[in-house]
Amino acid sequence: MGNDTTGQLAGHRAFITGGASGIGAEMARRFTREGATVVVADVNDTLGKQVAVEVGGEYVHLDVTDSQAWQKLIPTFEPFDIVCLNAGVSTHQNVIGNISNFPLEKLDNDAYERIMSINVDGVVYGARAVIPGMVARKSGHILVTASLAGIIAIAPDPIYGLTKHAMVGLVKSLGPALEPHGVCISALCPGFLDTPLVSELAREYAKSFSMGVMEISIAGDLAMRALTERIPGSQWTVMAGQPICQYIPAPPFS
Repeated sequence: MGNDTTGQLAGHRAFITGGASGIGAEMARRFTREGATVVVADVNDTLGKQVAVEVGGEYVHLDVTDSQAWQKLIPTFEPFDIVCLNAGVSTHQNVIGNISNFPLEKLDNDAYERIMSINVDGVVYGARAVIPGMVARKSGHILVTASLAGIIAIAPDPIYGLTKHAMVGLVKSLGPALEPHGVCISALCPGFLDTPLVSELAREYAKSFSMGVMEISIAGDLAMRALTERIPGSQWTVMAGQPICQYIPAPPFS
C-alpha cells in the first residue's frame, strides 16, 4: 500500500480542510497523484501554502469554526467532486499527552469549546456549505475524518472520543439522507497514524493495545478505498498490520 496510483481521480476537484499537515496533507498528495486538482484549506498559512505548492494546487485560509467564512468561500471555489472535512484537534496538545488523576480533571471550558468547535461545528458548517451545490449537481463525495476513537473507547481522552463518535453518527445519518440526491458521504476511522497529534505517550498506548502507529501514507489508501467503494454512510477503518475494511456494526434488533 501507499504509492500505487490508478489516475482514477483525473478531472476531479478536491477541497481539504486541515490540509496543511497530517492526514489532510497526505490526502492532498495522494489525490494529486491520482489526477485530481486540490484546494488546501487551513489556518496555518505557512504549512498550507507549502503543501499547495508541493501538489500544484491552491491554498485558502479557512477557520472551519467560522460559519460565515464557509458560506462566503465555497461558492467562489465550487464545484468540488470531493470535499474532505478533515480538520481536527485533540482535547489537549496531543492525543494522550496530558496525564490526569481522573477523567475530565483538566478539561476547562476553553479546552472543551475549542475541540467541540473544530471537531464538530467545523464539520457541520462545512457539510452545510457544500451539500447544496452537490445536491444541485447530483454528484459528489464528502469524506469526514473521524477516528477509530469514533468506534471504540479511548479512555485517555473521552472528549476526543465524544467528537469522533459524533462524526460517525453524523455520517451514518447523512448517508441515507444524501443518497437519493446522488451524493455520498463516508467516514474515515483509522487507528493511530504518524501525525503531529500522536504523542509519545499515545505511541506507548497504541503498543499496549497491539495497535501500533501506521505510516501516514495509509491515510491516502483509506480515503481512496472509501471513494472507490462509494457506500453511503459507511465507515472505513484500518489498524497497523490489518487490511482496510468497512466497519459494519451489528444492528441492535434482529
